[in-house]
Amino acid sequence: MADITPSVLSNSIMAKFYDVLTNGDATVPKSPDNFLSFVTPGVAVTADDFRFLTQGLSGVVTPAAAQTLLAATNPAPAAGAASSTGTSAASAPAPAPQGLTDAQLSQLRAQDTQGVYQAAEAFARMVDFIPDVASLDGKQLATLAIQTDNGTLSEVYELTLTMSQIMESVIPDDEKAKIDHLRSLLTTTTKTTDLISGAEVDVIGASPMVIAYNTKMTAYDNAALAYNSARINALAGNDPQSVEYFAINAPILRNLVTAAMSDWVTTGYKNQYEEIAAYIAQVEGRDLSLLLAAYKDDLAKAKLTGISSGSDFYYTGATPGDFYQAPGWSTFHFSETDFASYSNNSFSATGWSAHASAGFFGIGASGGASGSKSQAQYSGNFSTKYCRMSFEIMQVALTRAWFKTSFLNSKTWRFDPGNPDVKNNLLSDGGMPPAGLMPAYPTSMIVVRNLMLDFGDNSGFRSFMEQQKSSAQGGSASFSLGPFSLGGGASHSSSSSSSSSSDGYSWTDQGLSVPGMQVVGYRCHVLPKSPNPSPDIKTWI
Repeated sequence: MADITPSVLSNSIMAKFYDVLTNGDATVPKSPDNFLSFVTPGVAVTADDFRFLTQGLSGVVTPAAAQTLLAATNPAPAAGAASSTGTSAASAPAPAPQGLTDAQLSQLRAQDTQGVYQAAEAFARMVDFIPDVASLDGKQLATLAIQTDNGTLSEVYELTLTMSQIMESVIPDDEKAKIDHLRSLLTTTTKTTDLISGAEVDVIGASPMVIAYNTKMTAYDNAALAYNSARINALAGNDPQSVEYFAINAPILRNLVTAAMSDWVTTGYKNQYEEIAAYIAQVEGRDLSLLLAAYKDDLAKAKLTGISSGSDFYYTGATPGDFYQAPGWSTFHFSETDFASYSNNSFSATGWSAHASAGFFGIGASGGASGSKSQAQYSGNFSTKYCRMSFEIMQVALTRAWFKTSFLNSKTWRFDPGNPDVKNNLLSDGGMPPAGLMPAYPTSMIVVRNLMLDFGDNSGFRSFMEQQKSSAQGGSASFSLGPFSLGGGASHSSSSSSSSSSDGYSWTDQGLSVPGMQVVGYRCHVLPKSPNPSPDIKTWI
């Protein structure tokens, strides 16, 4: 077995990872207009970061918060109560605890409301970006590069709605009423209290039909992911067990994909949702003024104000909301038998391709005490005989009820030619790779958990790990293999906010174990040429 550098090893792992997530066959067709961008290192997340997805933006009294307040106000009873519960802050709302006044319960609800608002803001800002694909090369395809010169996804979309012209046309009143009815099936409006102004505001979100559609779509994607993973392992032909597994279980795996598609159609409203979307898209070719006004209204209703930042953000959800405890996680394996198949691989997306940047994908560490930052790169070699990696993976769909892709793809709008600031703008020029204000946008995030890494009896890597454990005791430190965070702290920042978290790990003779969840990348959709107005349109408004 050959000795390899960490960058070569990481390139091989990512090649298989990309292969599993993007390649297809007759059972799971490959999508021609999607690609992956990886976060390096992965962002550590917890279940509590996503509690707002199922709880909403209204605070509740959690058992942990109630016990903490009881312990502060009445230590003796709280000691006994604490020993019998042990529930987490992310648990379901508890009955009103004995001994807490109405004022104290209101205080706890207010604190929890602040917490879910802050979590919703952090998540919305984390996924409110435009991937940079204009200068796509191996490094940028493998790692997340954000296009920052034109603003965030929501800012560019808001500019588009504000500065666009649409085809002038009139439709009958009965069809206008039908549009209103169909749109009411796709969105739902709830009322919440703005913590800054205290006013009651409407918050627009996805309707039960859209939630069911996205949930079943996610289930189908994960069934397809499991099929792809088994098929790729069998095609590699290096592991007899993988070949036998696919040979025996391929019909079952295909049936799971077929069943997931059937479930998507029957209980996920697939046909109904897509018929509604198609009808609205058809109507856009006749009168966009009504829809454009509604789209602007949807965007305004989704706008919330950050408690800490004081700046606005647009509510963004994820489906399924309880993905962290939902079934459907697939298992990814990489071992020495996969190295030969993926050691010299390339990625491709929508007609352009490039080799992965091996130099970027090394094993390294960053961090330091007293707020200073430093980086260290492990430069030793590994034997491919001792290389095993596994983790669970799930793709989680991002839901933005305010983001109307049917409008962006319509041929009945353009930027105002009379405005010198936007008259030459393009969201996407349709090139390969595309360029513009919004050449692509993220549609789902890739989450992994229970990561296991074993390099066997490698003295160099063992020394590196011991060094990182020692340095971590003196301050914040983290280290990673490509997009996979292997321990320590992780952070995310944007122009409006920043956050940090830590994921625990354990290092033993059996290898490295990182049980927590981490966001390692995003599936992104490439926008075709937009705007691409029809030359037959003569009158614009």
